[in-house]
Amino acid sequence: MIPKMTIQVPASTTNLGAGFDTLGLALQLYLKVAIEESHRPELSFTMDGEGAADLPTGAENLIARVMRRVFESESKSPPPLRFHVSNQIPIARGLGSSAAAIVAGISCFEAVTGKDLTPEKFFRYAFEFENHPDNITAARYGGFTVSCVGANGQVTFSRSLMLDPLGILLTVPEFHLQTEKARAVIPKELALQDAVFNIQRSALTVAAFLKKEFSLLKESLLDKVHQPYRAPLIPGFSEVLALNEESIPGLIAVCLSGAGPSVLAFAESNFEVIYQRIAQIFGKHGISCRRFDLRVDNQGRVIS
Repeated sequence: MIPKMTIQVPASTTNLGAGFDTLGLALQLYLKVAIEESHRPELSFTMDGEGAADLPTGAENLIARVMRRVFESESKSPPPLRFHVSNQIPIARGLGSSAAAIVAGISCFEAVTGKDLTPEKFFRYAFEFENHPDNITAARYGGFTVSCVGANGQVTFSRSLMLDPLGILLTVPEFHLQTEKARAVIPKELALQDAVFNIQRSALTVAAFLKKEFSLLKESLLDKVHQPYRAPLIPGFSEVLALNEESIPGLIAVCLSGAGPSVLAFAESNFEVIYQRIAQIFGKHGISCRRFDLRVDNQGRVIS
């Protein structure tokens, strides 16, 4: 008999301005999956929280699909299981909801079998469903992550704990933006000066987090690779970015979270005023918002 287990996977925010498809932070919003053995042969699935009314609650759920795929690839058969999913991560808002589900699905295999997959295998299975390492790495390992993919598809990454307090104000517009649409608007070629601009600031962002010199984020979160091209898809986002040019007390910098439309603000104080400024901009375009005051999750995926 398999004991009841819970898998917890954090949300993730990626790109962090100039670090397109590379930089990630795990956030203290969670996807929780409770699994236990069932007496019924078919998969049993219940869900509450974000997406509960819209996401499939059977074999077509992404968590279940990923789990079945790993069992199949490892030449094993999953036992009959009962799932209960509790989700805090807004769907299609640039917060790694699909990456969290993928990590949870692979983790279900590990929890049930007691077998820890190597990072190589973990990423290989994850990439069958999402081939970008930044969200997957942050969701699996937590903290601040830097990821790249080699010619052979193998992921090389670094993960650092973020123990110093860093104020993260997340504004989530009630507006869906599918990642595929957000990626489609990014040009296939860039001017050399734009590429150099982003290389400089991506490197500076890494230095800012590793050395805890968060004031550097004001310059390092500037970007010429994805935010200018995605801005037309998100009503009001260009105005939100322009807040970086103002001297708002407490605000360090704002940027898009992942592919958007959520907005990440790093701040030292004055969170209510900063949120109201962002929410008012979206409100002018008829879009309501939700506010989350967050910290970095340093645990990543946890099986208990």
